[in-house]
Amino acid sequence: MNYLKADLKKTRSNLKNSLTGRLLLKILSGFYGGAINVRKALYDFEVFKTRRLSVPVVCFGNISTGGTGKTSTVAVAALQLAKTGKKPAILLRGYKRQAAAKKLTALVGPYSFNPSEAGDEAILLYNLVKGAQIPVMVCADRFKAGLEAINKYGCDILLMDDGLQHFALSRDLNIILINATAPFYKDFLLPFGDLRENATALKRAEAIIISHCERAEHGALEELSAEIKKINSAAVVVKSSHQPDLFINAFTGETLPPGAFELKDAVVLSAIGDPESFEDALRKLKINIKQAWRYPDHHYFAREEIIALQNTRLGLPVITTYKDFVRFPPGWRELLKDGVYLLSVKIVFLHDGHTALMSAVNSVFKGQSR
Repeated sequence: MNYLKADLKKTRSNLKNSLTGRLLLKILSGFYGGAINVRKALYDFEVFKTRRLSVPVVCFGNISTGGTGKTSTVAVAALQLAKTGKKPAILLRGYKRQAAAKKLTALVGPYSFNPSEAGDEAILLYNLVKGAQIPVMVCADRFKAGLEAINKYGCDILLMDDGLQHFALSRDLNIILINATAPFYKDFLLPFGDLRENATALKRAEAIIISHCERAEHGALEELSAEIKKINSAAVVVKSSHQPDLFINAFTGETLPPGAFELKDAVVLSAIGDPESFEDALRKLKINIKQAWRYPDHHYFAREEIIALQNTRLGLPVITTYKDFVRFPPGWRELLKDGVYLLSVKIVFLHDGHTALMSAVNSVFKGQSR
């Protein structure tokens, strides 16, 4: 069973069923593309100002909507930098958080933070990197957040999560992630398709990561790599996959191996950019998905929705993601009673991808005094 909330994709799908609807979407895509080009030109010609910080800035971004694994990849890079003695901070907007856009929220230290103020991705990042005491700075004004990270926490490199279209802050390195199952050359600009920018935006990247390679069809990775090289032959191209690591019991914190639910029935709950990837990962673990509850990306679950889930789950375990779990409503324990598990996924770089990625990231320090 699928419980889909009305969102852009559903509206778009309905419009594409008619010639008039498709024409309308393509016209809107034309206007959108024009607006994107004008906005970038205003920055290029310094009508809008781009500001530079005193330490290197590395941007991880997309040219499309949907999940590419940016957040997990940023965490991997930040942790590796910390291991080598650097002092990174992570900057992100805090999409769909309930605090004012330009309010600065710093997630650092052994504290508990409110996901409604910081945003679900910020909470996920914080929990991934808090052991290394890496500040996660949440603010729409990335310059303001970066300045605070430098002045208050002594950071010497800033990693910007989802900042490719944030031209207000100068960056020293652009890393673009592309989902292997959603190739840009078969897509269109919003709202007809899922592209935030035309594929020419790949020219701005020094490194490109093809993610979710585990879901790619035979020959698709070679084709995608060739299309990337047509646009940007100089960029380092790295491949990565998402692999299930373990399950976490949301009630007890107990960890279970990836095969814990093999050949068992389960209910799946998600509100993420790429729910198909999450569900496919569970199917590959031989889990029988009896119900799949999908909500729009970054959706905050209401008590009524959790009650509906509890009333119809038929006693089956509920499997969700950590990113979704932090958006559960207060009192979720009393509503769900038991049997809630979080799938933890790890990023695995293919071949020498991790080395190539970190070599690109560390290149921003060249020429600086150590």
